[in-house]
Amino acid sequence: MARKGAPKKRVLLPDPIYNKVSVHMLVNRILKNGKKSIAYRIVYSVFRKISENMNQNPVEVWENALNNVKPRVEVKPRRRAGSIQQVPRVMPSSERARAIAIRWIVAACQKRAGKDMISKLFSEVTEAANKNGAAFRKKEELHKMALSNLMNSRRPDKIVKAITEQSEMTEENNLY
Repeated sequence: MARKGAPKKRVLLPDPIYNKVSVHMLVNRILKNGKKSIAYRIVYSVFRKISENMNQNPVEVWENALNNVKPRVEVKPRRRAGSIQQVPRVMPSSERARAIAIRWIVAACQKRAGKDMISKLFSEVTEAANKNGAAFRKKEELHKMALSNLMNSRRPDKIVKAITEQSEMTEENNLY
């Protein structure tokens, strides 16, 4: 066991153009082999493409896509009575949920068939904003798994409440 306590949280500065931390987190996830300028070029060209094609603010589209993909619960394997059970629990922090959502979006882009990363990221972000796409389906599968393994949790009412509140919020957003 570590004796020094919890590690210090690193502060991530916002990106230079849009001044958003979530955009900088996306740049860091796309980053390969330390080539941050290429990652910035990919993200900013995707945002430019979003503003041209959809006639909306690209940061708002990105934040909407991120909120649609963010999981509200997580499933952890636990060993109980000689067997491994999937135990659902409410997501401990919104930062963790946001990091997982960004990871899922980038992984879905990399699995996608297409020419370049710009077109793959553009299509995944627009699909996630419209509540479909691979990353959104992954969140839905996780929530279904959490509901099916509800009996393994200590507080099933909290898990059901977290999932149903999220679905009610998305229905309200669809009305507006």
